[in-house]
Amino acid sequence: MAHHSAPMTGPARGDMIEAIADWCDALHGGLVLQDAFARLVAGLGAAAGMLVRTHLADMRPIRVATADPDGAAADLLPVQPQADAVFGAHLTRARVASVWVASTLDQGDGGSPALQSWQEARGMAEFVVLVLASGSGARDHVELHFRDPLSDSEQALIAAVLPTMARTWAARQVGLITRNVVSHRLLADSSRPARPAEPLLSIANPAHFSRAEFRVCLLLARGLSVLGVAAELGVSEATVRSHLRAIYAKTDAGGLAELVFRLLDSAAVPAPRPAYGMAPALRLA
Repeated sequence: MAHHSAPMTGPARGDMIEAIADWCDALHGGLVLQDAFARLVAGLGAAAGMLVRTHLADMRPIRVATADPDGAAADLLPVQPQADAVFGAHLTRARVASVWVASTLDQGDGGSPALQSWQEARGMAEFVVLVLASGSGARDHVELHFRDPLSDSEQALIAAVLPTMARTWAARQVGLITRNVVSHRLLADSSRPARPAEPLLSIANPAHFSRAEFRVCLLLARGLSVLGVAAELGVSEATVRSHLRAIYAKTDAGGLAELVFRLLDSAAVPAPRPAYGMAPALRLA
């Protein structure tokens, strides 16, 4: 899944040198990281991207910066963290500056229905993860979405710039991630259209839960534990936790306690109570 470094050639070289220079300046406080990251994503030929920190204790992804120029459209699903749902345990000990390409996975070795659904909705063909840092407590990585399969030149470009991206990331300004996580959330909140908040468990399905994710949320709202949800649905605990990672990303919930609080709060507008094996006529993602 990993690619070796290769020299940059062709017209991309000048643009990428400028994009990498902006990335380095941003990591030391000279430029806005969100802007520098967007330029880097575009320079790599990706249609959308996300800079993510994943806390390994609970596999909770936190968005540090996002580049998704088309995602602001009201009828399009915005980009969401996908790396752990796609690659699973393979990423646990990922080597720094390694490249992970979703299309190289064997069918029985990973993959994510949520990613496939999102790709179909957004017209994307390839998903790539670039590992910037990996330690015992957290992993930092870049997620890239491409409209077409990776070309040889795009693979070479990624392999050429990733070691520099990882080295400069390791030497970044102290406190950079915390500041940008806060800024990213404020920006996301300000960019949302002003409208009454729909309850998470309403028919409108404002978080775009899949059918399985909605079932998990219904059972959590009724007081079941993670193990209880797994037993009720007849799936493994690992499967429920995989759904939870996707739910956290879609709701910006900081963990299980916050999610359950929001689900219970949303119960003020009751959703239909179907049999556990069924879901109501929702606007499902």
